Amino acid sequence: MKKYIVLMLIFVMTFFCSACSKKRELNDLETIKERGYLIVGVKEDSPPFGFYKDEKLTGIDIELSKYIADNIFDNPYYTNIKFVSVTPQNRFSKLNSGEVDFLAAIVSINDKRKLIIDFSIPYFSTGQKIMVNKDSKISHLSYFNTKGTIAVILGTTGENVLHLAAPNARIVAVRTYKEAVNLLENNLVDAVLGDDCVLKGYNDGRFRIINRAYSKEYYAVALRKSDKSKELLQVVNTSITSFLDDKKMNALKREYGLSNTPKLLVE
Repeated sequence: MKKYIVLMLIFVMTFFCSACSKKRELNDLETIKERGYLIVGVKEDSPPFGFYKDEKLTGIDIELSKYIADNIFDNPYYTNIKFVSVTPQNRFSKLNSGEVDFLAAIVSINDKRKLIIDFSIPYFSTGQKIMVNKDSKISHLSYFNTKGTIAVILGTTGENVLHLAAPNARIVAVRTYKEAVNLLENNLVDAVLGDDCVLKGYNDGRFRIINRAYSKEYYAVALRKSDKSKELLQVVNTSITSFLDDKKMNALKREYGLSNTPKLLVE
């Protein structure tokens, strides 16, 4: 009998110890709060959304991320945030591996991406355009079906646009906008295809952006496609709504010369 009681006590203690050791798994928002800071994947070569100015990371995506961090931690001094540099080629792997909490990195919403990630509500609209040297006679993307060379950034929606609009084009695929613009500056390509608003950030007067858009796209914050991200997604969406409603976005657009962006002429 004593042996039976001892065995029962061991079983009960083992059961309760096992139950105690299994803590409830935290969702993404709870993990962020427990950690004490937000980790955001951002671009560093995409003015006016993410770029360095006077050795300081700045831009629309940076300010939006700070605004979201403020809503999570109720901290107006934006100390609870860490930025991780991402590229179009590695941003989704960094997100899904857990290296970052979300992406604010000029990520365009599309159906293919929705299969692997979740999107917030959109916070900016843009379109694919081509930028050429100021004295260039090029006026249309179809030009590249028969002549010339055009640069496009790997891992962006520009690749799809180019294959549809100019399937026979000679393409130079690069990793960053900076590389593409350097090629154009040195006459190694005849044009760069990219997001209208980012091309504007690189146009210092030496180039010309052709006022013809080949897509209409919407930027959104990208999160992991998981039930654990749903609460964080709600906070992000609420923050974006406030960010747009209290005119912070309009102020940034004016600051970066985006207020008078022409209506997209989608073909």
